Amino acid sequence: MSLFGGSISRSAPSRVPVGARVVWRGPLAWSAGAPVRSAKETGGRRLAVFGPCGATDAELIRLVWSADLPALDMAATAWAGAYTLVFDDGYGVCTVWADPAGAAPVYTARRDGAPVWASSSLALASLLDAEPDTAWLAAYLANPTGWVPGRSAWTGVEQVPPGHRWSATASGVSGFTPFWRVPELAWADAVRRLRADLAGGVRIRVSGRAASSDLSGGLDSSTLAALAAQCGPVTGLTYHPKGRESGGDIDHARAVARVFPVIRHRFMALGPEHLPFTGLGSLPLTDEPAPSAMVHAQLGAQLDMLDSEGIDVHLTGDGGDSLFMPPPVHMADLARSGRFLRLAGDAQAWARLYRSSPWTAMAAACNAPGKLGGASAPRPWLTRYSLDLADAVTAPYSEVNGLGYADRHLLEEARYVGRSAATENQLAAAHGIEMHSPFTDTRIVESVLATPAPERWSAHRYKPLLTDVAARLLPPAVLQRGAKGVFAADHHHGLRANKAGVLDLTGGYLADLGLVHPAALRSLLGNAVLGVDIPWGLIEPVLGTELWLRSSTAAGQAVQWEETA
Repeated sequence: MSLFGGSISRSAPSRVPVGARVVWRGPLAWSAGAPVRSAKETGGRRLAVFGPCGATDAELIRLVWSADLPALDMAATAWAGAYTLVFDDGYGVCTVWADPAGAAPVYTARRDGAPVWASSSLALASLLDAEPDTAWLAAYLANPTGWVPGRSAWTGVEQVPPGHRWSATASGVSGFTPFWRVPELAWADAVRRLRADLAGGVRIRVSGRAASSDLSGGLDSSTLAALAAQCGPVTGLTYHPKGRESGGDIDHARAVARVFPVIRHRFMALGPEHLPFTGLGSLPLTDEPAPSAMVHAQLGAQLDMLDSEGIDVHLTGDGGDSLFMPPPVHMADLARSGRFLRLAGDAQAWARLYRSSPWTAMAAACNAPGKLGGASAPRPWLTRYSLDLADAVTAPYSEVNGLGYADRHLLEEARYVGRSAATENQLAAAHGIEMHSPFTDTRIVESVLATPAPERWSAHRYKPLLTDVAARLLPPAVLQRGAKGVFAADHHHGLRANKAGVLDLTGGYLADLGLVHPAALRSLLGNAVLGVDIPWGLIEPVLGTELWLRSSTAAGQAVQWEETA
């Protein structure tokens, strides 16, 4: 787990994680694994960058010597990567810039009246001996991508809003200030910037290291594997069912590996032991429920295999679908701006693709845009208390007032994927692997948001923006794919094989908190056992949250701290 935090109280003893490496003192910052670079000048100003960042050492030195807030605001998004910028002005003020895309989340709390901060909410929870926050849990179950200001998964611990800087003084005064605005780019400029920043984000993570990448045969992972191959040897990992070693995704993955001989193509055969819901024991405790909790049998086996082969860092394509294959939420913006001819055309194209009525999409665009993105799907397993609590604490991001509906939807999705990717990296760290998702980098999200929403969506081209980025990189057969493999059947098989363990998760902490109806959950899962399609994307967070809560009682022991003068 990567930890770093600071105490603004200079006179009293502080507490640091046992075994942590002190990067600077007064205010203090710690890291137990995240790459850290720092620069200082003779007047006492100090600058640190936590996480993968494309800045050169010379650029950091120039920044700390000439630093003012506008320059630092720009620096917080100037380079490829997912990083946190920290500045000590030499006069007792510490300022932390929270990554706008949310992939390097920052948390704050107060201990003995003094503000503290960390890259891990679990670290602060262990420092404060905090318990899970019921209101945050309710909001997460109702809408995992929603923003819950002033809270985190732990009571007394607050996430710094992405795109804001947090400043604290030696006297204990602290506050948030927004610093980020979405740029505007023409399509061709966005493609060029995306190509450069994606290549840079991959390069700073894999260069000179034993690296691997998902290589599913889909556009997202193939792009990352190809970019990693341009930096040196890389292991490409492809899953396949036992007994099936050709066809579909497998053939497309092989096509990419043939183009890049430095890709060492490895296959991982998936059997019953890797099915979803297998081995639902205790997982390493993370900042919040990890999306992969229900499929950890497969993820854990993959990470163990990579660790046995000496891999240091692994790339995933997480975030690619949210950025490059959005639902037709842009139609709400078309309706609001009076572009009814384009609205009618897109609604008809959507209807042909999904064999539905265009009038349904048009009505939703005009009256209920949440239906276009799935946000209004019913959740009968949540109690009225849970839904009311979620409504009371959820709010829009403060800086999105100038964004259209489609941009707000994309930003919420991207920030959730970025934050949850941080929890996945915590799981990977328990296996000795760094796991990174370059599609969650701020400059990548910025470039996508900078293009008009109607241009990003297409019923005729698969992921048009990413396809243009990878046009000269990947084989035509991969670029021209119109879909990718779907694995819903694995969930049904896994549920049947592990029915008792899954049903046990329907009753427990969440039920005791009054957040879920156990009978409704059991009924839904009973239908799934019989082969009925259910909304797995909504049910898995509930089961994963219950599993996380069963581990959360160990929060006080999750990170060991010691006093230091």
